Amino acid sequence: MRLAVTEGTVSGLVVWYVDVAGKTGTAEIDAGKKYINSWVVGFFPYDKPKYAFTVVMERGPHDNTIGGVYVMRQMFDWMNENTPEYLK
Repeated sequence: MRLAVTEGTVSGLVVWYVDVAGKTGTAEIDAGKKYINSWVVGFFPYDKPKYAFTVVMERGPHDNTIGGVYVMRQMFDWMNENTPEYLK
């Protein structure tokens, strides 16, 4: 799961203040393949995990396969500013 962050679909979670591990996934939800559900799951800190996370984006456009990664990135940035003790 760390490789998905450093080299794959979760690269949006490469941040200087905490090492994260994660994985993305998608599911088509209609016959026309117009919409998908997408998600990212993971944990942090990578070396000594304390916390896990899941972000699910329901019924997004078919090409939005990593939208949850960007939502989680905003959360990590917010945590770094407001609650950095959780990132140690």
